[in-house]
Amino acid sequence: MNEMIERYIYDVTRRLPENERGEIKRELEASITDMLPDNPSKQDIIDVLTKLGAPRILAERYRQKPQYLISPAMFDNYISVLKTVTAIVAVICGCLGAVLALSAGSIAKVIASGIAMAFEGALQTALWITIGFVIAEKCGYKQEWKPEDLPQLPTGIKISRSSSIAGMIMSVFLPVLFIAMIIREESFFIFVRGADIITPISQTALERFIPYLVILGVLGLVVNSFRLYWAKWNVQLCVINAIYNVVWAGVVIYALNWPDLISTEFLEYMAAIAGEADILRYIGTGALTISVVIIVIAAIEISTGIRNTWKSVRKTT
Repeated sequence: MNEMIERYIYDVTRRLPENERGEIKRELEASITDMLPDNPSKQDIIDVLTKLGAPRILAERYRQKPQYLISPAMFDNYISVLKTVTAIVAVICGCLGAVLALSAGSIAKVIASGIAMAFEGALQTALWITIGFVIAEKCGYKQEWKPEDLPQLPTGIKISRSSSIAGMIMSVFLPVLFIAMIIREESFFIFVRGADIITPISQTALERFIPYLVILGVLGLVVNSFRLYWAKWNVQLCVINAIYNVVWAGVVIYALNWPDLISTEFLEYMAAIAGEADILRYIGTGALTISVVIIVIAAIEISTGIRNTWKSVRKTT
């Protein structure tokens, strides 16, 4: 079958429920074949596809439950813009809300403020995008379609939009949360000795780690932004992913070897239980074990990226 015809059928069927695609694909193939002469030229194919019309409108004719909040001519563009822009605005507003709440209130209030601003920003964005598309339609905006506009057939290993957006949210939210806890001197882990609360990690080391949290958050945001933009694995994304995993693993292992990472109070507490020599040995073994686990996790992430990229490259050749 001609590639342009395959692309047209793909563009129609991808907009329909999965359980309907097979039957509609066969029906479309038969219809297009009947409309074409024997040994059709490229121009014959273009003429037939143009006569059939834009895939998004043809797909709406096949749809058992029509969607007319926005007309079929613009509905797919509307949904695409709505998903992408709303998610990005929600991330920005959520982070802004969390940052603004750092100076007052508890960690719970920081989280609540971030969620509230993200929700409000998403609602406002969805409202104005919808209004914009409705106005565009009322003003007579029409997007002309030509067979040359057909998308390429899917190749490569896809990256879901939801996973990329979730990665963007976590890349910003977690560093903001940790920085808020460090600034407020709220402990990540605690041990209770009588009336005393002992924190294993020293406040000095945690405060020194804040710039690294910012760097890791920015890098994570950049990587997931590229994942959202490309939406499938390629060589560039593979390299960026590898660099990111090497950087975060290196930063964490570097911090694990800080001499003042463990608080004096915790060292004294554990020394009284296990002895000073033993506790130092245990801490060294623990740091080594965690470092090995981090290296394994980073290696798995990098190898997964390389494998997905290799599969993508093979599909395109």
